This record gives sequence, C-alpha cells and structure tokens, in this order.
Amino acid sequence: MSFRFSKAEKICSKYEIDALFDDGKNFRSSFLGFKFLWQESSEWPRVKFLVVVPKRRVRLAVHRNRLKRQLREIIRLNKEPIENEAIKSNKRLLIAVIYSGQPQADYAQLQSAYLQMIKELPKLINKF
Repeated sequence: MSFRFSKAEKICSKYEIDALFDDGKNFRSSFLGFKFLWQESSEWPRVKFLVVVPKRRVRLAVHRNRLKRQLREIIRLNKEPIENEAIKSNKRLLIAVIYSGQPQADYAQLQSAYLQMIKELPKLINKF
C-alpha cells in the first residue's frame, strides 16, 4: 500500500466535479459530509478525492487552508479501505469530502469523524 496522494488521485477535472455534484449520493456525519459517485471505469486510480471547505462555513483563508491540509493528510493515511472496496467492485469511485463543522477543528476530531464515515461507506456503496 502506498501512502502517497498524487495529483492523479485528486479530482481536478470540471467534468468529474460536475458529475459528482449532479449525480452523486450524499452521506453526512457531525463534521464531515461525503458525496460519492460510482463510474463504470476500471482505470487507475480506482478512487479519486476532492476536499471542500466552504467559505461560507470558514471565513478566513488561513483556517480554510489548514483544514484542507489536515483533511488531505487524513485521507492520505486512511485511504486503503476505500481503495480495497473499489477494487472488489471493479469500478471507479469519486468522493468529495465536505467539511461542515466549526471554523476551527482539532485534527483528532477530524480524523475520528473521517474514520467513522469510512466504516459506514461500504454499506452505503453496496446499496447503490
């Protein structure tokens, strides 16, 4: 398992972002929300992520950037269960991780919320 989080694993395409937000399914927790979309493609990478911290929720750019860095680090270290699920289903998964908490959050709180969401995600993915 590679702990890298390369540019290929990030959603950068406007087409993919629009498809994700138009057709994706929602899943929310206390601090975080997930929006996910299956695609019928088996290209590498199997899972692509997008990190969103809304300006409406977190006004200062310094705090928004810090939260995005923390979320990317949490994703980088804990992406293996999601990748394994995508490999089993032989599809590609697009995921937007959307922050919806207070302007400043602790790393430990973010990590526990993310890990909790990951445990529930395979059940939701198998529904669709």
